[in-house]
Amino acid sequence: AVTKIGEVRIAMGGIQPAPKSVKIELTARCNLRCKYCAVRTRRGRPAPDMDFEFFRRITTDMRMNGVEEIGLFYLGESFMAPDLLVKACRWVSKELKFPWVFLTSNAVNATEHIVEDLMTAGLHSLKWSVNSCNLEQFTEMSGGGTEQQWLAQQKNIKDAWHARNRGNYDTILSASSIRYDPD
Repeated sequence: AVTKIGEVRIAMGGIQPAPKSVKIELTARCNLRCKYCAVRTRRGRPAPDMDFEFFRRITTDMRMNGVEEIGLFYLGESFMAPDLLVKACRWVSKELKFPWVFLTSNAVNATEHIVEDLMTAGLHSLKWSVNSCNLEQFTEMSGGGTEQQWLAQQKNIKDAWHARNRGNYDTILSASSIRYDPD
């Protein structure tokens, strides 16, 4: 959905300037149902992945109106739509020349090949949202994540680091976490 500024808001103070930073949800799908994430509260089937032509139109408009930073994620896990993700990254970085293109991921589907494609496409920052210290905690926090997902997450984070260093990319790799307290 695209938020429109209504006539009442315009009458109250005019049109506000574009925000410096915007996040776009390319896909509403997610492979986990983490306890701290609002995606688990969504009902029914997720909306279809974003149409690329629509993405091009709105990001072109954003850039022309002063948006400087673009996040290729929101609640959905962007790596669930890897081709769209890489294409979107290439568009905003190489064609629209956004100064800052960023992404946060749970790392489960972030394979080395896709991450390297994103780095080549111009991704500036990739942050891992990893909120568990062992398989038991991962299973509980992720709403039933599997051992295979836990192992993939760990492998993909390591492989991304190796790919960045091997390709001498400038992409910043970082992590965020939520301290877990079972009580």
